[in-house]
Amino acid sequence: DPFHVDVSAMKSFYEEMCIIPPFDSYDNRFSTGKSAKMRRGQWKVKLGDTVTITYEDDAVDSSATHFPFVVRWAPAEIISIYRVHKTKGLCESLCEKLPKGDTQKGNDAGEIMVEIRWLYRRDDVSEAMKKKLNPVDSNELEEVFETDIVELVSAETILSPIRLHDVVTPSTGPSTIAGMPCIHYHCSRFWSLGRRSFGPSGPMEGRVLRGRKYSAHKAALSKLQQIPPSPAKSTASAKKRRKQSEKAPIGTIQSVAMRDHTQKKAKTEEQPIILHKTRVSCSDPFHVDV
Repeated sequence: DPFHVDVSAMKSFYEEMCIIPPFDSYDNRFSTGKSAKMRRGQWKVKLGDTVTITYEDDAVDSSATHFPFVVRWAPAEIISIYRVHKTKGLCESLCEKLPKGDTQKGNDAGEIMVEIRWLYRRDDVSEAMKKKLNPVDSNELEEVFETDIVELVSAETILSPIRLHDVVTPSTGPSTIAGMPCIHYHCSRFWSLGRRSFGPSGPMEGRVLRGRKYSAHKAALSKLQQIPPSPAKSTASAKKRRKQSEKAPIGTIQSVAMRDHTQKKAKTEEQPIILHKTRVSCSDPFHVDV
């Protein structure tokens, strides 16, 4: 759910949003035939998700370079999601409704923006540094690099999901998720534009927090980390941990918990959740900062 309203900045921040996939921007192999029949409504995009973003460029390029799309695109990570309200009055009105619990979910007033962190492909790196990279192996997944480069774009520019793998795996073409092309990449290194150098990116499970370090909205995102779990969920989680600890041999409790977390994460990343009927929409937030 959404988590923060900044009245002075006229922005409300969200954990997720719902998007109707732009099938008209996909290559015919995904916009027609069996892939088209797989369309099932709306795709839920969350903070930390990795996606493809369309962008404008004056350079003339072959359409073949756009595959699996028909527009220019690049991979990125979603760092923050927020709605820009037209007036402070609208934000204040929203704040008045929050304690009563009568906010209207799906309210589309104001443009929805996303703060993204670009994932660089080999061609995005400077020529000098590119020479230091290993030769491309066509039998392996293409490598992308985490960066410290953040940009603000409209939520309308989001095209489809991508999947990152922290180990080298055999090359594969785009898979299909609910009719959307899903490109797979290998990612284990970081490219710093400021330092003009490569370095290890760190564990994949730490990627989301690494991205937030470069956000212009750290104060808003910090509210997200302060939200306590609900009592019901906390109790259920505690009971589950107790059962695991009773069954697991001494010294294996942590590994069991980590394995459960990894399995849940892998299951979540298999397929986006599809919802609702509008191109881009958000729910109303519950935390207010006047």
